[in-house]
Amino acid sequence: MYLDYWGFKEPPFGNAPNRNLFFRSPQHEEALIRLLYAVEHRKGVAMMTGEVGAGKTTVTRALIKHLSKERYEIKIVINPALTPLDLIRAILIKFGEESDSDSKTILLSRLQNRLVGNTQKGLNTVLAIDEAHVIKNQSTLDELRMLLNMQSEDQFLVTLILLGQPPLLKNISALQPLKERISIKYNLEPLDFQNIIYYILFRLKSAGATRGIFTKKAIYPLYDYTKGIPLRINNLCDRSLLIGLARKARVIDSKIVIEAIEDLR
Repeated sequence: MYLDYWGFKEPPFGNAPNRNLFFRSPQHEEALIRLLYAVEHRKGVAMMTGEVGAGKTTVTRALIKHLSKERYEIKIVINPALTPLDLIRAILIKFGEESDSDSKTILLSRLQNRLVGNTQKGLNTVLAIDEAHVIKNQSTLDELRMLLNMQSEDQFLVTLILLGQPPLLKNISALQPLKERISIKYNLEPLDFQNIIYYILFRLKSAGATRGIFTKKAIYPLYDYTKGIPLRINNLCDRSLLIGLARKARVIDSKIVIEAIEDLR
């Protein structure tokens, strides 16, 4: 009923990151370009920070979409708040390797063999560490840095991408050896007012809408509440559309958005 009423083929404001719904705002486009550069030129470590819901995962999914499976093997580790040994195990599991040993030496040897094997097959290895800000153990962060010691004669065997909320910057700054290894970094800023309009129109069009639905005046309270964070925009727009359906509205105006804000609080 929701889709039929508004003329959608699919929900326009889902919260699950979707690489096919990559909105190319100036900052999201620059983030993608920087990560692509780091990966294609094997720059060692790249870091992208941003608030919850800023679009870090979406950018990463877009990066994966841009990289050929014939040239790259890309794995993502989530929930990395682990001991150094368990982190190595988690990485091995992601690559489909045995991780049952209690010997760090054996585990690192298995990982290096996998990385070398990829290189011999013409594959560049990319390892993304999502939610990296939750790593409080400096020994675990240092273990990530040590992975860069796995090198061929002239290049790193793996490119690391660290993704996290702003506290990651503080955690990294306390570990100078890792900080100096980061060649590419970018902080993903929220959308400004104009790009919120473009973002909403993009999501509506991608869902099959043939009209804007949201009035321009509706964007003002939406901007004030969401502060330009895409995840918050999705939540508020979705709730506004639901309320609009209940009110049998033809457009989403500022009154409906304000009602949706109160409903979300």
